[in-house]
Amino acid sequence: MKPEYRSQVEPHLQPGEELIAACECDLAPGMPSRPLWLRTPPPRESDLERRIKSRLPGPVQNFLRQSEPKPMGRFGNAMESSERAIDDGLLRAAHGKALHGGWEGRAGQFLVTHYSAAYVPAVTLMLAVTDRRVLVLADRAKLWQFKRVYAHQWETPRAAVAEIRATPKGLVQRGRFELAFADGSWIALTASVPTHATTFAARVGSLGAFGGGGI
Repeated sequence: MKPEYRSQVEPHLQPGEELIAACECDLAPGMPSRPLWLRTPPPRESDLERRIKSRLPGPVQNFLRQSEPKPMGRFGNAMESSERAIDDGLLRAAHGKALHGGWEGRAGQFLVTHYSAAYVPAVTLMLAVTDRRVLVLADRAKLWQFKRVYAHQWETPRAAVAEIRATPKGLVQRGRFELAFADGSWIALTASVPTHATTFAARVGSLGAFGGGGI
């Protein structure tokens, strides 16, 4: 585990909680896209954000400008849902399944929280395993911040996780691993540093973090 990972996770630990392992990652290819029912209006910007953006070049301001989702009506929603389903199917065919258990499973709730936590979902996550919980932190760094700023996004009791297994797939997903839950659901992630996926899974398994049986 990189020293900076520990320093980024430790502020989010409870008193007396022990960090076992952490891995910087993002969602694996083939993940279902954000469903229409999770659409949210853009948040109000702070005065500081508005001042900083006002000093940026015009094209950059236009790119960063957030807009309200446009009402589409029943037909438009149906068309968009159909297009999303086709796109998701193509991604799964190319990269493999990235979510199992539907939106109701614990893995699905992980993804629901990821999509609904911010208007623009975080690109980079930190998955941390402690002696009590499995934590998901999200990078919420602002435009003017050059280092990652991790905020708490989601957590589950350690007992709710069955295993973390490294499942590399080709060049694109050499760092792929799956977070599998006791309810049978799982979600695939890819480590920012591909080799960390295997060491992360092995580290957790070697310590018997999930029921003592290893991975």
